[in-house]
Amino acid sequence: MLMLLGTFSFVGLKITGPDMRQTGLNYFNQTHLADMTVTSAYGLNQADQKTIADQARVKTVNYGYFTDAKIKGITNGIRVFSNSGSLSQYKVVAGRLAKTDTEIALNNTLKGTYHLGETITLQDGTGLAKTKFRVVGFVKSAEFINHNDFGQTSVGTGQLSGFGVTTKRAFSLTEYNLARISYRDTAKLNAYTKLMNKRQATLLKDLNQHRAAKYQAAKASLSTALINQDTNALDAASVDATLTLVEDFLTSHGLTAVREQSTTANPVLVADLNETAPSAPLILLGHLDTIFSVGTAK
Repeated sequence: MLMLLGTFSFVGLKITGPDMRQTGLNYFNQTHLADMTVTSAYGLNQADQKTIADQARVKTVNYGYFTDAKIKGITNGIRVFSNSGSLSQYKVVAGRLAKTDTEIALNNTLKGTYHLGETITLQDGTGLAKTKFRVVGFVKSAEFINHNDFGQTSVGTGQLSGFGVTTKRAFSLTEYNLARISYRDTAKLNAYTKLMNKRQATLLKDLNQHRAAKYQAAKASLSTALINQDTNALDAASVDATLTLVEDFLTSHGLTAVREQSTTANPVLVADLNETAPSAPLILLGHLDTIFSVGTAK
């Protein structure tokens, strides 16, 4: 009897594995999961888009936006995407997808915490044109299989608790920062992972050729903004404007930035990158205020 039960269990396990894999593949196919995703803190300009389009065997490319934000009232962040188009489509569990720039659909694990018709406020969402959104739906995504770990972020506690989907018009970014790519020759391919790793390395190498130009452009933009911004030590409004300028730049590049208030001087902006690195920290100090009166820059 024990041998018989053991045989049934073994047969069950042998059957369950292929069935689970097939179920997963069916889900990926139904939602047209992208073969590869590219993100860039500097944005994907026309040169980047041409590089992606020129890659071998590219079938479809969908461009969009994403940013991390914090829902007012909770400490964890959520990743906010523009609707994905034909690739990596979202499966609606309740309600619908957003149609306007003030609507949002949240991932289905947040159902119960938030409700259809409820208005939420998003904070620290760099690149979002809006802050208040009405919840119109709950969705699932094949890009997030593990519902217990949505990844890391530079907002809130540093941990993502979910994601949201809105329209492209809800973003104020001038360039796309997300590309989803599908290829022509990946259906029923046994060596899929090996091929994708090879293509990922090639694409990264080709895109990195644009890094120097992007760096110089970002450096020039920040330098120009700082030079044209008055920051008189005795004028709190001008100091605050410069703090905001630098804070936005740092957070948009993945650093966590916090203002430390002082009772005797202007606030101090403290930013960290890779706080968990095991090596000794490198500290860069600088000052934001000047002796020049407001109007000198003009």
